[in-house]
Amino acid sequence: MEFTKPPSPWEHETIIPASGVFACGWDQDEKVVLISGSGYSITEPITGSRLHRDYDANMTYDSISEDNLFFNIPCTKEKIMIFGFEAGDGIHVTNDGWQLEVIYPWWPRATVIIENAFKANHQYLEGVTAIDLGRLDAPIKCGFSPSGNHLMIMGSGGALIYSRNA
Repeated sequence: MEFTKPPSPWEHETIIPASGVFACGWDQDEKVVLISGSGYSITEPITGSRLHRDYDANMTYDSISEDNLFFNIPCTKEKIMIFGFEAGDGIHVTNDGWQLEVIYPWWPRATVIIENAFKANHQYLEGVTAIDLGRLDAPIKCGFSPSGNHLMIMGSGGALIYSRNA
């Protein structure tokens, strides 16, 4: 497998550096929410502009549901689903057939693959793209935004976002 950027239409890349990230999600406007031991942030996925950052770790932990599946964003009061190392799992398939999966061909190094299962004569792992994770290492989680227009790959060092036109 050769590591590269995702195939078309996943052409826009945004890197969000953040240390200690353990969960993430999407708000109702599909802004990126990263949750770490030192608070949370909200970032615009196309520009990478940080819209909000709160360093209150206690408030952040208090805003996570007991089952670790939801986060009540303190600044907006919006309840969102989250995925991560101690949270749920992300959305792995879009309505038009794009699939994300974390595999371990070189244990313990994680690899994220993307493919379109709706492609004619689709066969699992044939013609997949192994995404170059760059600076992300260690455990990896991934998921699409609810609309399927963005995908996020999260590691403890932050997130890698790929977007396509709506």
